[in-house]
Order: sequence, then C-alpha cells, then structure tokens
Amino acid sequence: MKPEKTFEQVVLDFEVGFEDFLPKRLEILAEGFAKGWTASQVNERLLENDCETLYVRSYFEASLIYAFNHGIDYSQWKELFAGCQQIYDESNQQGGVFSGGKITLKQLEEYVFKGSDPLLQTEYLTRWMEAELERKDDEAGFQAFMLENANNFSVSREKARYYFCKYLYFYIREKCEAYYRSCEISEKLRRQYGHMLLAEERGMQEKFALEELSFLKPLTRLKKEADKVKPGMSVEEKREYLEHASLTPGGIFDEFNYFYFGYVSADKIEILFELYGEPEEWPYQDKIRIARSLGLCSGKSDKEAEKKALDELERMAEKQRAKEEELDLMHIRDENLKKKIYQRGRSGEDYFRDFILGKRDINRSTLISFLLFVNARISLDADSKITLPRLNRILVNCGFPQIRPKHSFDRFVMRFLKSRDPMEVVAEEVERQVVRGNDFYLYKVYRDAYCHQNELIRYLV
Repeated sequence: MKPEKTFEQVVLDFEVGFEDFLPKRLEILAEGFAKGWTASQVNERLLENDCETLYVRSYFEASLIYAFNHGIDYSQWKELFAGCQQIYDESNQQGGVFSGGKITLKQLEEYVFKGSDPLLQTEYLTRWMEAELERKDDEAGFQAFMLENANNFSVSREKARYYFCKYLYFYIREKCEAYYRSCEISEKLRRQYGHMLLAEERGMQEKFALEELSFLKPLTRLKKEADKVKPGMSVEEKREYLEHASLTPGGIFDEFNYFYFGYVSADKIEILFELYGEPEEWPYQDKIRIARSLGLCSGKSDKEAEKKALDELERMAEKQRAKEEELDLMHIRDENLKKKIYQRGRSGEDYFRDFILGKRDINRSTLISFLLFVNARISLDADSKITLPRLNRILVNCGFPQIRPKHSFDRFVMRFLKSRDPMEVVAEEVERQVVRGNDFYLYKVYRDAYCHQNELIRYLV
C-alpha cells in the first residue's frame, strides 16, 4: 500500500487499525482528521506521545493548523493546499545565510545574530505568525497569510536549529578566543626572547590552541605562522582569517562523540590534513613523523622504507582530497546524486551538516545532548548557562515536551545538570545501560532526526 493511500485509509477507517502502518506523529494527525480535533487537541496528543507539536513556520503544518481549527477534512485540506502549492515552490528556492558548498564562522555568526535580534528572533516571529493565522477565518484570508509569509517559512523547525547553532557558535567562539590569547602570549615571548627561543618552543601555545580548532580548515597558514621567528600576520589578521575559515561538521561531531563516548569517528588522516593542510607543504621531517604515527614506517626504517611510506602517505592524501571535494559538491548537485554521495559512512557528519543548514529537523534528544555537551565544555555566562528551568524554556519554545522525571533519559539529564562532575554521571549511566544489555541513550542519538516536511510530502500530498 502506498504511503499516501495508507494515510487516507487511516483517516477514513481509523478504527480498523491501519494506524500501525504510519509513523506515530502521522498516526496522530490522521486521528485528528478522523475525529475532527482542533489544532490544540492535536498538539496535546502529540506532546503526550513525545512528538513535536505542529509548527506554524512550516508551510505544510501551517495549512494543517488552519484545517484543524476550521473543521476542514483531509480531502478538503488537499484541495486547499494544492491552491497554494505555487507559493511554496517559489519560496522554497531561497538560499538563506548559508550559500555555496561550505559553512564559515562568519556565516554562522550572521545566522545566530539575526535570530537573536529582538525584532527578528524566531520566537517572536513564530508567535506573531501563530496569532496572524488564528485571525484568518476564510480561505481567502488563509491564502493571503501564506503569500505574505512566503519568506518566513522554513523546511526545518527553525527554533531548534537556532539553539543548536547558537550554542555551536558559543563553543567555537570560545575556542577561537583562546587561540587569539595564545597568539598574544607568543608575540610577547618573541619580543622578549627573539632568536633565543628554541624552534620547538616557538609558538608552542599557538600550536596547542590550534589543535583545539581542528573543526576549522584550512589551518596550514596559521601553523606556519606559529613556527616563524617573526610572524607575518598580526592577531587581528589571524582573527579575520578564521572568520572566513570553513567549519567542518565532522570535526564538531567528533568532539561531541568523544565527549560522551571517548572516541572520534573521523579517520586520523582526515584530522591530520585538516590541521596541517596539504602534505606537499609539510617539511620532510614532519612527513616522516606523521608517516610513523600512522604506522607506515618506524624509527628503524631505512631510506627505501621511508620512501615507500611517503608514497603511501601521498596516496592517502589524494584519497582524502577526493573525499572532501565530493563532500563539498554534495550541496550543489541534484537530489539523486546527493543520495549516492550520502552512502559514504559519514552519517554523523552529514546529520550535523543538515542541522546547521536547516535541511533536517533536530530531534529532542540530540538538541538536549548537544546543549549539555557545550554547557560542560566551555564557560557560559549567566544568561546562557544551561540550567533545568532554562532547558525547559528552550524545549517549550521548540515545541518539545519539557523534562519529565518519569522518563529515564530525562532523569539522566537532571542528574547531569545537578552534578559537580557530569562525566561521572555519564560513566555511571553507560555502565548501567550496558549491564542491562541496552545501548546508552546517546548512542547515535542523531539517527532519530529526520525532515518532517519530507515525511508530510511523502504521506499527505
């Protein structure tokens, strides 16, 4: 049975039991149509079942809100929606802040600052749109609402995306500021000691700080600057350089993964290339050292063995370059080709990229776990620090259920926030789940995230 037929059958014959064929959220929407519920009743049932409430800034869900509140049945809703389809098709072509094949720190900052503006912030806009839609009492008014707000609609739940990007920005910004401080210290040491500094001592703090920025690329130029007796870039120039550096979602995902599970998902060679740049630019001794760290040769290898190791390193570099080019092209190719590229085993990175770009809705558990990660890793000011009351406000703003003590994952979150040693709480909970034969709550937690709009298109339209 085709998905759209399944949904229609559930609406027409709800008591028969066809709801077993639908995802839970769609089952509730079908029941709402079948029983003539209002949008408030639908949202109440959605929250009871840990599903996201209807979102007015989704083009599809705004039409569902209108339909539920005006007693419009499913077949009438399809006709109503078809009449506005052209508006959606045109508004869906907007590029937004993130354009092109890469994400820069500057773009991330622009998106966060725009969302934080009191007159532009997503919470204000969402509530304004809810009030406006509620005032529309006929189809002409509804179509006017859809047309007037064409540029305000979003493929994903914008508030959850905003919070994810906001705390990601806080995290990256603190790491960058630590790097700038290390550069100032290095400059002071160079002025004080000059050529008296040993080569390994030059820019040592800068290099350590750069290792904390492995999610930005390329860093080759900055690494070279750290090695110089007299750097050619000022701190302000380095700041400008990083503002336009590319953010690698894989690097962020790895740090998130490592925080909870103690390992990174990216290949070691990928991290090395992001930190040091292209291998042909590495000094010979650095190439040998890195080849040894990758197990391609050893300290006892002769010249012939070292040459073979460097040849293998170059092959690995070429493979990595092709991998990165493929990833960048992913965002400008057609949908069919995208699907082929996505089958590369980098699902965590791809999910995080989609979260930032607004191509996939962030699920509740992923948002919570990411906020906890940032809260534990950096110092946040009093207005941004994640506390239980603030977390609940964020969840409500995003259309998610608040923290519920009866749920085991939510109890873990409460313990995490109250503990002076959050990682001890994580370790205890992981051990507890393993003993029970279960995966830890956050094991590939992002896999439950998907695009609600695509689901609606598949089943309802």
